[in-house]
Amino acid sequence: MIAPDPETEPANLKLSLMFDQNALQQLSQLKSNLRSEKDLAQGTVRTTTRRFAFVHLDDGRDAFLPPDETMKVMPGDRVEVQLTTNRKDQLEAQLERLLSSEFTTFVGRYRVKGKAHFVEPDVPQFTRWLFIPPNQRKGFDDGDLIHCKLSRHPFHHDGKAQVTILSAIGKPGEPGVESRYITAKFELPTDWSDKARDQAQAINLTPITADDHQEDLTDRPFVTIDAETTRDMDDAVYLEAREDGWDLWVAIADPSRYIEPGTPLDQAAASRASTVYLLGQSVTMLPAELSHDTFSLVPDQRRPALVCQMRIQQDGTITDYRFSEALIRSHHKLSYTGVTELLDGGDAPADLPAERVEMLKALYACATARSDYRHQHALMMEDRPDYYFVLNDQKKIERIEKRERTKAHRIVEESMLATNICAGELFTRHPGQGIFSNHVGFRPERLDDAVSLLNEDVPDYEVGDLTALRHFQQLLRDLRVNPDNTPEFESLLPIVQRMLQAASLSADASEHFGLGFPHYATVTSPIRRYHDFYNHRAIKRILREQPAQPPEPALLESLQSQLQKGRQACRQLEQWLACDFVRDKIGSVHTGTIALVNSMGFGVRLDDWGIEGFVRLAKDDVKPAFDSRRLKITHEAQQYQLDQQVHVIIQGVDDERQRVILEVVDEATAERLKAWTDAPASAE
Repeated sequence: MIAPDPETEPANLKLSLMFDQNALQQLSQLKSNLRSEKDLAQGTVRTTTRRFAFVHLDDGRDAFLPPDETMKVMPGDRVEVQLTTNRKDQLEAQLERLLSSEFTTFVGRYRVKGKAHFVEPDVPQFTRWLFIPPNQRKGFDDGDLIHCKLSRHPFHHDGKAQVTILSAIGKPGEPGVESRYITAKFELPTDWSDKARDQAQAINLTPITADDHQEDLTDRPFVTIDAETTRDMDDAVYLEAREDGWDLWVAIADPSRYIEPGTPLDQAAASRASTVYLLGQSVTMLPAELSHDTFSLVPDQRRPALVCQMRIQQDGTITDYRFSEALIRSHHKLSYTGVTELLDGGDAPADLPAERVEMLKALYACATARSDYRHQHALMMEDRPDYYFVLNDQKKIERIEKRERTKAHRIVEESMLATNICAGELFTRHPGQGIFSNHVGFRPERLDDAVSLLNEDVPDYEVGDLTALRHFQQLLRDLRVNPDNTPEFESLLPIVQRMLQAASLSADASEHFGLGFPHYATVTSPIRRYHDFYNHRAIKRILREQPAQPPEPALLESLQSQLQKGRQACRQLEQWLACDFVRDKIGSVHTGTIALVNSMGFGVRLDDWGIEGFVRLAKDDVKPAFDSRRLKITHEAQQYQLDQQVHVIIQGVDDERQRVILEVVDEATAERLKAWTDAPASAE
C-alpha cells in the first residue's frame, strides 16, 4: 500500500469534492429532466372488488391501476402517477409518489388462514385481507370483530401492509356487539374529556337564576309533548286563543345559557354535531346528565329557554313573531298517545286542569290551520308511519311496532316548523348571523332529465323554470294532487322525487325547496343538534344588538359530514338487526312498496315492519330490461316501478351485504301462502 502524500492530499480532496458535487448536480438535473418528460398527474385511489383499482385524476379522468400497483395503495389514498396508454388503448397509471393517506383506523373480522392471521376490513369496494403480526394475535379467534389501525402502509413496503389491533369489539352474536361495532366503524365518540366532564359538573352545580336578558315566564303553563320514554325534552308549548286566531309560544331549552363558545363542552358538541339514536343506545351531543336533566324541560323545574311568540291568524298565516330569552317552567309532561286520546274524546288525566284540556284542543285547531296553510302556500311531506324496534335482553329486535302519525304529532310538528320559519326570516333580516337549512330542489345534473320526462309524458303541462321556488312548488303540488287524474303524472312523482338534492347547511339565506319555504333555520333542538345550538347564540346576538359572527365554512362542512355519518350508522345498525330478526321468519308473506329500482332488481319496504329487502331479478342467463330514466324494470313481461305495491316472500339473508332476500309473487299466490302459514297446525 502506498501512503498518501501530505503535500498533495488537500488538493486531491478538493478536486474529489468538486467532482462529486458536479456529479450530484448533473444527476439531479438528469432526474429533473426525466421527471419533466413524464406525463404526471395527481388523483385519488378508488379500489374495486377485483384485484385492480382506478385513480380518479384531479382533471376528472379515470386511470386504470394494474394489480401489482394496486397492492401498494389503500382506498382514498392521494397519489401522484405517471400516465401511459396500455395495449387496450386504456389510460393507465404507474405510481410515482404517495401524497397522503386517510386510511388509518377501521373495523373488520379476524381471519385465520393456516398459520397466517389477517383482518378482513369492513371497507366498501375493498376485499384485500391485511396482515396481523404475531405480537397482535393473542386471544383472538377466527370471525372475531376487531378495531384496527394501519401501522405499515404498503406503498413503502413493497405492497405489504400491516395492522395493529386497537381493541376487541366482540364475537358475533354477543349481546350489543352490533351497536359497539357500528359505533367503532363510524368513529362515534362515546367518552368525554376530563375538561368537558369538569365543565358539565360545574354547570350542574350552578343555580338557575334569571339575568338581565331574561323574562320570567315561569307562571305561563307551558307543556311538553313527547314520547313516553323521551328524556331530552327540548321544547314546550303554550297557546292563548283569540277571536281572529291564536298567540302561540314555543319555549326551547337553551344550553347556550351556560356553555360558552370555545369551551371544552362546546368543542365536543361541535365535533359530534348531533345526538345519534342508535338502536339500544344513544350517543349524545352533550353529556347525558345535561341533556336528560339540567337542560331538559322536565316538569316543575325552572329552566332557561329561548322563546318564540307568534301571532297566527285563523287561516294559518303568521302575522308577527318575537324571540326573547326567558326562564320557563313546564307544568306538565304529556305524551303523544295521551294527548291524541284526549283529542279523540278520551278522558283527561286527573292532574290535568280543564283549562289545559281546552288549550290542547286550541293547539290542535291552530296546528290544523297551519297545516292547511302549508298545503296551499308551501309543500307538505308525505305522512308515513313510524316503526319502533323493541329490543330484548340480548339487544336483538324482539318485535316491531308500526305507529301512525297522530294529532299530537301534528301539534308539535307545526309548532316547530313555525318557529324555524320565524328564525329563518329573522336571520334573513340580519345577514351573517345564523346557519340556514337550505334545499335547492333538483340536483343540477338531473334538472334536464326532469324537464325532458315531463315534456315527453305530459306535453301539455307548463313546466316553468324549475330553479325558481314558485315553479318548483307548483310542479310538486300538481304531481302529488294530480288534479286531472292523469296516470302519467302519478307515475312521475316518485321518479322526480329521487332527482332532488339533499338538504344542506349554509350561511347564505336561500330557499328550502323541499318544504316550500323562502327561508328556514332550525332552532328547536339545541340539546340534540349543534346547528340549532349555534343558532341560539346567533339569535341572542341579534337581541343584544351585537356584531354578526358568520359561521366558518370549516364548521359547516364538519357538521354536514358528521350528520351524514350519524344517519349512515343508524341505517346500517337497523339493517343488521333486521337481518337477524327475519332469520326465523323465512317463508313469511308480506306486502310492500318498491322503494328502489336498479339494473339488478328492486328494493321493497315491507309495510308491516318497515324493513327493506331486495328482489333480485338478474340471473346469470337472464338480464331484465332496465329503464334508468324512468326507474322501471321488466322481467318475464311483468313491469315493476317505484311506489308500486307488491307481494313478496322472505327467502333468506345475504350476510355479506346485510340484506334481506325477497321473492316477488302474484296476489293469488300470496293469499294462498299466507292462508297456509296462518292456519293452525293440525293435531297429530
